[in-house]
Amino acid sequence: MLQTYMQAAERGEALWLDELREAFSKSAVAERIVLRLTGCDGAVRDRELWIPHWEDDAEHAFVLEYVSAFLFNLLSCFGGSELRVFLPDNTTKFSGMIDELKEIFALRSAARSGYGKVVSVSNRLNRAFGAAELHFERDELSRYRLIPDEKTEPGRELGERLRALTRSAEDRLCCGIDVGGTDVKAAVSRNGKLLFTKEYDWDPASCTTAEQLIEPLLLIARLLRLAAVCPGEEAPRAAMPREASLTLIRETVTALENENAARLRGFDSIGLSFPDVVIRDRILGGETPKTSGLRRNPELNYETEFAKLNGLRERLLGLCTPEGRVRIANDGSVAAFTAAVEMAAKGEPVTYGVFAHSLGTDLGTGWLNEEGELPPLPLEMYDFLLDLGSCPQGRFVPEDVRSVRNENSGLPDARKYLGQSAAFRLAAQHAPSLLQGFLREEGGVLRIRTSPEDMRKACLEHLMSRAGAGDPAAAEIFRQIGRHLGHISREIDFLLKPKTNRRYLYGRFVKHSACFALLQEGCREVMPELELIAADDSLAASPLMRQLAAMRVTTVAQFGQAVGSIYFGLS
Repeated sequence: MLQTYMQAAERGEALWLDELREAFSKSAVAERIVLRLTGCDGAVRDRELWIPHWEDDAEHAFVLEYVSAFLFNLLSCFGGSELRVFLPDNTTKFSGMIDELKEIFALRSAARSGYGKVVSVSNRLNRAFGAAELHFERDELSRYRLIPDEKTEPGRELGERLRALTRSAEDRLCCGIDVGGTDVKAAVSRNGKLLFTKEYDWDPASCTTAEQLIEPLLLIARLLRLAAVCPGEEAPRAAMPREASLTLIRETVTALENENAARLRGFDSIGLSFPDVVIRDRILGGETPKTSGLRRNPELNYETEFAKLNGLRERLLGLCTPEGRVRIANDGSVAAFTAAVEMAAKGEPVTYGVFAHSLGTDLGTGWLNEEGELPPLPLEMYDFLLDLGSCPQGRFVPEDVRSVRNENSGLPDARKYLGQSAAFRLAAQHAPSLLQGFLREEGGVLRIRTSPEDMRKACLEHLMSRAGAGDPAAAEIFRQIGRHLGHISREIDFLLKPKTNRRYLYGRFVKHSACFALLQEGCREVMPELELIAADDSLAASPLMRQLAAMRVTTVAQFGQAVGSIYFGLS
């Protein structure tokens, strides 16, 4: 059995983790193990896995990769301080597995890469909340006792609580900021009226200090505060267009704050959607591409520098009234929260919670559970390992557009299967002519051109436009990404067990209706019970979101999370 899978992987075929798990669970030559994870939230969770027997070193390596991938996803989802693995008592086959996993995940190493990245995130969370550092323990399956799944109560009053939030914006000055991988989108409202939206293109991965990441966000908030309180003729128009440079924004803000000091007032709330692990308003992950520039900077200690991002909340509070508040959450979490607000505003039930993805530069994932809470979990599903095959594609360096491995960890994770990197990779593999004019080659490595002009957004728009025009090769790209979405959703269901089978999608992939239809088509092939819902203008039901939908120069798909962040800031 294993040889068949290994040969398919070498031919370049995908080996989906969810399908392997299902096949091994039905195999007569596989044994059951149980992984018990004590998460960063203190909860204890059990997940079982069936491990096939191997005959030689190559098969052993394949099985170990299978177990490592599942464990990596488990830790990416929950974080953890202890992993206890219950192994069969009556065999020596798995006797060395725990030591091998400790080595693969670099538990004892100070500098981690690959699988060890998830250990670094877990330990940052553990330190923040006073838990022990992550460690692995072996136990015997005969000693295992089932822990029942935690029972939760449906959020029967959640809808009214969310509707109350929309009403609370009616007499306040609020700001919402949605931080992405290639741009920042922000919105400001006063007394229930959506006044301005602001888009700013940036490249956070090129930032080499925490201050370079923080300053643009502060300046955008200051700019929108000015725009909200200045009379129309004095509004900072020059700094509002997307192409306005940071220098121009800084100069405009400095000058107008001095001129308008008497009328300037603080925000009542700021909501920030940030693409990293965020728990209880604290940015704690530190292993995303957005902070890769900090990691590469030899002049600083990364842990010390990354910790400075936790000062962002206090500095944003400095732009608020004394009673003002700042809320920060992962971008996926804000997507789920936003969808829940709009559902509640429509009067639709949110009893079983809301699950959402933002699909653009990367994949964001968020879950507002049935109790109406954002669980204090990493939920780093954009890091999930989905495919144990596609070996030829894995031999390209991560920076190559054809590679299934990402630049951050070097692993073949969901970033290269969902989001813009997936679109570029699939085009390069199956229809390279679609990328004509967008590629550059350097030392045998193919990349999307980023200089003298960053062509990533333009390239994705081109692929979506071609798919919408009926180009079969371009259409298959988005259909295949839909299949990938189905596979990650099966993994999510197995690990997280949400009680809803709806997924709300935000981002650039959704604003093209033809592309979204292709995503739906592909996803149904893998997980027909899943319902994908576009977070587009049809989602708009709350007062601020309806105003956004009515604007001619913006769309809900683009700025929905910025407006949702306004409501989140009030929560």
